[in-house]
Amino acid sequence: MDIMTGLSAAAKALEIAKSLREFEGKLNDATFKHQIAELYTALADAKMALADARQELSDKDAEIARLKAVDASKMRTVSYNGYNFGIGADGKPIGRPFCPVCEKTKGIQVQITRGLSKHDLCPSCKAVYGTGGYPWKLPDDFEIPPA
Repeated sequence: MDIMTGLSAAAKALEIAKSLREFEGKLNDATFKHQIAELYTALADAKMALADARQELSDKDAEIARLKAVDASKMRTVSYNGYNFGIGADGKPIGRPFCPVCEKTKGIQVQITRGLSKHDLCPSCKAVYGTGGYPWKLPDDFEIPPA
């Protein structure tokens, strides 16, 4: 159940409670007991729905915290010709570019490595990069913007 279901059940319970208060003297014993049973059911539904909603909110908070931690652990980058290069704390580039496939699909930074053949590859997703088709390092005259 979600928050709206819980609020709806709580509203129904309040309606029943209000009607019980208004008609308490006019209701016969069986009708009164039936209304009380409906009230307990509505309150139980509201309680379950709100407990489920609390768990959903807790799960979402945990996922947000996890995503923030992942984002905070990523290295600062600079983009060049469609590839992201890591920038160290000293403001200088760090090695080869990150695999764009892993960055986009998994959200992780994995540097492309030199393969045994004529091609470079990603050690994580095994994407192959041609030696002449991508910038394997930043040009020496590349200006890295300040952080």
